[in-house]
Amino acid sequence: MAELHSLPTNNQTLKVASHRRRSPAKPAETANRPALARQQQAAAAVAVVAVILTILSLSHLAHGVQLLTSCPLWESWAMAAGLDLAFLGCEIGLLASATDRVRKEIAGYCRMAIGGTMLVSAGLNGLAFGAVATGWFLYPAIGLGVSVPGLIYLLSRVSFTLASR
Repeated sequence: MAELHSLPTNNQTLKVASHRRRSPAKPAETANRPALARQQQAAAAVAVVAVILTILSLSHLAHGVQLLTSCPLWESWAMAAGLDLAFLGCEIGLLASATDRVRKEIAGYCRMAIGGTMLVSAGLNGLAFGAVATGWFLYPAIGLGVSVPGLIYLLSRVSFTLASR
């Protein structure tokens, strides 16, 4: 039960109950700390796989740019890096936006940039994979090349969602 403290005021005594400090309620995140730690670890593992595929994709993109344009090697690598980094930059921008207002403002631009980079990346990867295939292996090679950017996109979405929730 609360204690009573008396405060003197003009020949009258005012009695005020003291308040005990309550410990703040623990949020659900604190109670689920082990589960959140596992989720963060899973996000990191999925992100590592996406990064490895992105590095592999850079090589194929550079090869596809070189086949398409006959440009010097450094230019094809710069273009490949620009394509993949534009995609990652947009995804990270959406993930790191501090407010919903900012996220909504950039979301349309990011969707267009991500869609465009995915299409170009898929086409150039398909070109690079198909350039070395012969006979009926041409079709699965192109299919594999086209699927790599899609897989990178899906893995990055899974990783970002796991990291942000």
